[in-house]
Amino acid sequence: MSPDFAPQATHLKDVLRSLRYTLRRGRDTVKETAPRRLPAPASEIALSALGEIEVIARNVDQLACKLAHSVLEDSAKLKSFREVIASSRPQYEFSVAFYETMKLVLSHLGAKRTLINQSAALRAFVRTAASQDVYQLAAQLTLHLADEGLITIDQLEDRSPVARPEIIVVAVFAGMLSLLAESDDVGRGVIIVAASDMAVALREKILDLYREKDGPALAALFQRCAGHV
Repeated sequence: MSPDFAPQATHLKDVLRSLRYTLRRGRDTVKETAPRRLPAPASEIALSALGEIEVIARNVDQLACKLAHSVLEDSAKLKSFREVIASSRPQYEFSVAFYETMKLVLSHLGAKRTLINQSAALRAFVRTAASQDVYQLAAQLTLHLADEGLITIDQLEDRSPVARPEIIVVAVFAGMLSLLAESDDVGRGVIIVAASDMAVALREKILDLYREKDGPALAALFQRCAGHV
């Protein structure tokens, strides 16, 4: 895929994901309210419409999947941050790695029915990619991404170790930390879980640095933590 096509391709994926998210949210709303709040005939009509919504949502899923694996040539392998930076199209590779990583992080932290804007991740990388070392770059990206409003969370499970006002910042830190960590012994999924647990344990420190917008201290924290994930 041409680097010039990457922003348009990423936006197209975001449109499909937003449609899928909206369909699923509408489906769940109907499922929760129709049996209890509508009279019997209307309730039956609403419930029968659920089947149609499910079919449309599945079709959107399949279209997004085909688009990602054919036209967009997305790799099945999650890249580390250093692999992303060394690639021929780092801004696009970062958006893919961040999106896929954040899905796992948010699930591990108990977030349900989420929407992640991959285009915002791509734009953040373009704005911050300068002659910095990986930890400084990760810190600047964390500050930008946590402010970007690129993650929507509908529900947070009771088991979540993080409160709703904190979860975006903690999750973004965990995602970036997992991308910084490298290991030949374990898979990316194991690294993501370990990074998420470490971010939860350090959440007060992370939130303080985020509120202060202290990039250098955040970079130092990334550097200290990356070798222990």
